[in-house]
Amino acid sequence: MGEFDVGARWDENPFVFFGDGELMDAGLSELAPENPVKAIYENLAPLIIRSPPAKRYPQEPSGVAGFNILTDPLSALMPTSAVPDPIIGITTQRKMRPTVQGKEGMATHLNILVDVSGSMYGPEAYTGADCYGYTKDGYGLGGEDVAMIVVAMMIGQAGLSNDSFSLFAYNTSASVVWEGPSQDYKGCLDYILADYGPTDNNRPFSPGGGNQMSAGLTLIGETMGQYDFDQSVTVVITDGTFTDDLWAANQCLNDDYTYSDEYIRKMGPLFYVVIGSGLDASNMSDDPDSKSNCDQTVEAFQNVLREKYGRSMDGCVLGFNILVGDDGNFTDFAGSLVDMARVNSGDSNIAPCPRL
Repeated sequence: MGEFDVGARWDENPFVFFGDGELMDAGLSELAPENPVKAIYENLAPLIIRSPPAKRYPQEPSGVAGFNILTDPLSALMPTSAVPDPIIGITTQRKMRPTVQGKEGMATHLNILVDVSGSMYGPEAYTGADCYGYTKDGYGLGGEDVAMIVVAMMIGQAGLSNDSFSLFAYNTSASVVWEGPSQDYKGCLDYILADYGPTDNNRPFSPGGGNQMSAGLTLIGETMGQYDFDQSVTVVITDGTFTDDLWAANQCLNDDYTYSDEYIRKMGPLFYVVIGSGLDASNMSDDPDSKSNCDQTVEAFQNVLREKYGRSMDGCVLGFNILVGDDGNFTDFAGSLVDMARVNSGDSNIAPCPRL
């Protein structure tokens, strides 16, 4: 399980991490709101999201443009062009463009890909669906609810870091949930945290269908190819039970698709986050050698990536048997994902994930 580091206390800085086990889920199960996803986000976000180090040069020069002394700042004036350019005949200024991680900058781009297969439904939508815990009034949280909460937290972190982002979803095909590169953090948070019913088809990650992660990776590859990104972080969230190495390879290294793990990883760290219900894990047999589906899936992905790249890639695959409640681990889970969103800032405590 991931861990997030100890930070200052709330009265010193509201955007901090607390040590693993120091801040539990106490109080989350006591919430009895009409919108439990938004309530849990608002309860935890101030304790998990934190301000990154100051960035240098979030823009870089991309050419020159005409300079108008009446409307343009003097800081943009090119020192060598106080007199008109001898060729184009006008005074010029530097033309700046936003960079993801420019030659002089430190900004990054965040891709989030969410599994929206049918198994991500919660018990409020379908009886018998996996449950990750209950609120005080008995509202059962499903995989979709968990995804919405932590995606909102990662977007909140991107906002503090001034990073651009894109949201994608996949089942047997893939779709764009929030087009990027975007910096409309508030608009996206409002969309994710709106008051949806458990079977509302307008939900950002409305589940249904099968599971083919490679479709999602390909859509990310196609989208990223349209932009000049120097660095990106990609986080995939799935509850898939790919407990066999061949199944795992079919999901992330499928040659039938244009882009796979290898291509995405060349653009920056790629993390797979496998979630499972802590309630299911707690009901397993007493056999010490038994493993939850979540743990088996993590092991399968780690094996496949190790064989592909000839080195340990264990830090790129994390598993969480999630349980929301007074003794739960949801806070630790959310903190680890927010740490992934900050991994290129030089201020992340997450284990290294090699870039090719």
